[in-house]
Amino acid sequence: MNKTILITLIMSMLGCNTNKGKEIPPFNFVTLEGKTITKDSLKGEVTILCVWATWCGDCIREIPELNDLVTKYKENNKVNFIALSDENEETVRKSLLRFPFYFDHVVNAGEYTNLIKTGLTKHFPQVLFVDKDLNIIFDVTENKEHIFGVLDNYIQQNLD
Repeated sequence: MNKTILITLIMSMLGCNTNKGKEIPPFNFVTLEGKTITKDSLKGEVTILCVWATWCGDCIREIPELNDLVTKYKENNKVNFIALSDENEETVRKSLLRFPFYFDHVVNAGEYTNLIKTGLTKHFPQVLFVDKDLNIIFDVTENKEHIFGVLDNYIQQNLD
């Protein structure tokens, strides 16, 4: 095996792949608030998906900026904010009392978050921007500085 092929193989195994350009996998979620969300229900709208964990410091640090984004677009019914956690309902609800997070929350979502993870291992937080055609056009793992500005730009560019 030549050196270029070996390096490419190793890099892809280390998690250098991305969801960018892929369509989101199908789902049927019921949020903590009792709202049913399906992949098809998001068609024609833009969506921010946030994979987070209650024990993740970077996740907690991003919440205020993500909440500011929800507040900015709360009157726009064409923008969705969905938080996915692998943890159970009790754990997430306790954390939300301490760290209010304005997204629609889906718990016990490990099977789905494994489908959309970037790389071989799951990183927290993972934030994805999904366009009106249900394609992922932005995918970042771990802490992203100034996530508000980045996501706000994507929302503005895709709302027309």
